[in-house]
Amino acid sequence: MSSNISVEVFDERKCYLGEGPTSSGPGNNHVMWVNILENQVMWRNLDTGLTGGYETAEHVSFAIPRTRGGEVLGTVSGPVLRDSDGTIHQLPTRSTVVGDVDAFPTRWNDAKVSRKGDLILGTMTYDVKPHEGALYRYAPNSSFLERIVDDVTISNGMDWSSKNDSFFYIDTMARSIDRFDLAPDGRAISNRKAMWTVPEGDSGLPDGMSIDAEDGLWVAFWGGSVVRRFDKDFTITAEINIPTPFVTSCVFAGPELDTLIITTAHNGEADAPPRAGMTFICKPGVKGVVTNLFPM
Repeated sequence: MSSNISVEVFDERKCYLGEGPTSSGPGNNHVMWVNILENQVMWRNLDTGLTGGYETAEHVSFAIPRTRGGEVLGTVSGPVLRDSDGTIHQLPTRSTVVGDVDAFPTRWNDAKVSRKGDLILGTMTYDVKPHEGALYRYAPNSSFLERIVDDVTISNGMDWSSKNDSFFYIDTMARSIDRFDLAPDGRAISNRKAMWTVPEGDSGLPDGMSIDAEDGLWVAFWGGSVVRRFDKDFTITAEINIPTPFVTSCVFAGPELDTLIITTAHNGEADAPPRAGMTFICKPGVKGVVTNLFPM
């Protein structure tokens, strides 16, 4: 197992809850992420170092670039489409799912676009009520969301195998990394199985993740100060130590997709380490895959 991957600070702006990094644009150099509880979408150009961002009217749990420009945002009452000029377009939300009523204050959490172009997005309650979250699918230009996984506590990391025959998923409080079979249509999932479970005594909980070109999963561990790589057999083959406990997610970026960007949170901790909430960068020694853009 490799544990000598060194990290540096990529962006010094501190996030209460940094999450959901993506890369897009020329050379995959436009790196974007959200600061969920402070209503911020943030970005930095890997090539030029230029930074920017904007504020949203509500907590925003994800921001994924669109093929037509702008982003799809996981605002509390969303999801919504945001055009490049800031215009907002409402998409179907959970109220369009028959029988789906939030019993407790709920927000979106992690999301990604599948290889088929569907938006896969999950929920959690603000006070982390067990089994009150779910995972949903939104097919572009459709009129409703489809709930595809029930009884979730904190819907988190997700990604797809290179053959598009497996869907990997994390419900953080289940303390496992799960695999679903993916149907030939690239949409329907079945046969959920826990492939790796947090060992007894390990305080780190699986959070966001990103898959590499060799089908290795790079998983951020909340409370664990680490990103771990799991190979196809779910053996840990690499660890990246991060100088702050609350590590949230990661994404591959750059022209060769050989750069890993890692988001973190300070989580409002008074005694948080100096670099808590900053975003980090490293060369993990393997190439990743491109961020799927939302085709609307």
